[in-house]
Amino acid sequence: TWEEHQISMKRRASAIAAGRDEEEIFIEEMFMFGDFAVAVKKEVKKKKPEPEMTLIEENLEQQIVKEYLEKKFTFSDFSFDLEELIMSLPHDHISNGPRTNDREAYRFAFGDFAVGVTEEQVKANAATGSKLGHAKINNYSMYNLLGHSTRVKCICLSPNEKFYVSSSAKDATIVMYDIKSGREFLYFDGHEDTIIGAHFSNDGKHLATASRDNTLILWDTVIGKQIFVFEHERIVICCCFSRDGKYIVSGCQDKVCRVWSTKKGKELLAFKEHEGIITAVSYSPNGEHIVSASSDKTLKIWNSTSGVCIATIPEHGGIVMACMYSFDGTYIVSNDEKVVNVWDVKKSKVSLSLPVDHVQSHGPADPSKKRTWTICSCCPSSFCYYIVAACSDRNVYILHPQTGEVVLSFLCKAAVYCMSSGSKNTLTLGDAHGNVYVVTLN
Repeated sequence: TWEEHQISMKRRASAIAAGRDEEEIFIEEMFMFGDFAVAVKKEVKKKKPEPEMTLIEENLEQQIVKEYLEKKFTFSDFSFDLEELIMSLPHDHISNGPRTNDREAYRFAFGDFAVGVTEEQVKANAATGSKLGHAKINNYSMYNLLGHSTRVKCICLSPNEKFYVSSSAKDATIVMYDIKSGREFLYFDGHEDTIIGAHFSNDGKHLATASRDNTLILWDTVIGKQIFVFEHERIVICCCFSRDGKYIVSGCQDKVCRVWSTKKGKELLAFKEHEGIITAVSYSPNGEHIVSASSDKTLKIWNSTSGVCIATIPEHGGIVMACMYSFDGTYIVSNDEKVVNVWDVKKSKVSLSLPVDHVQSHGPADPSKKRTWTICSCCPSSFCYYIVAACSDRNVYILHPQTGEVVLSFLCKAAVYCMSSGSKNTLTLGDAHGNVYVVTLN
């Protein structure tokens, strides 16, 4: 009440007049709850002055703090290692502003706060080769899960790397599995013929599936229900979400690429400049361009809004079987049966052309069988500088994108024909015998 407040103020005035320090007084606080008030007393003790440090102790403490903060930041109940963060995050996780001061080169956002990284720290990491996506692959772990009775036709890893979807050459249903146990998690039932391709949206909330039944279906991954069914003239072979999830591009047997709205369920654009069926499509990380591969032996890069063809890459000697933008958008990797090509986006030229015969087979090989590339992709985001390619000799190779050097290889039970890279360090593979493999790069 007002009277109690007046009494409290008089007590404080009397205590101060008597020479007592204000911080040693029992302070009475009033908390208002609607029509009544609650008085709470708490004692605030005056802190004792800390002893002064010597000059040596002070310099030592400053040095320890400096060395610690250069490596790790702690925020209440969690911390992160700055060097590891710089090495592992893809470019799109970094913004060039605004900065809290002129020394900050980048800012990492974490919900309600951000951390500034100085230009010196970025240069220091660059000097040691610790660029974004350039993390050195020291080792890997690999295990296989109970897959399908026949060849794995398509596989896609969820963005959080906790689940994957896959289907076989005989399945009209695609299933979501737990990546650790292989346990079936969710069924997506709605197609009337074999599912050929699948792709998750970047937030993991939606899944797109392409099928021989001439449809592309957009699914809700939480409940497994259809959102839209996009009708095509012929078989839908491949699909890919834009980074923001607003659009899906599909590639069809009728030689046409189509861009669809995931909000309105309508066709927005048709790209008709290929002379063969579309075998693969991929959005650039910034969403401005799409690259499409075709049986006409070319790649075409085109504007995702206008449909204008920006570049035609006629560097393949056979059907282009796969194409993909790297997570950082610096290159496009593609392959036919004989060659894996790396297209430098900035320089607009092929920076690497790697014939399959130039890569030595690891493990037992049958000299009577012809070796071919089966599929390729970029590595998971933390290692997106590197490319991954599968060969008919059952080997999967991690390759340097400039030299073609084999960084790592592992042998599977059968030739791998589909793969999917995660947003961190995981890779999923599907082979001709129905086996599913989970590879974690370290």
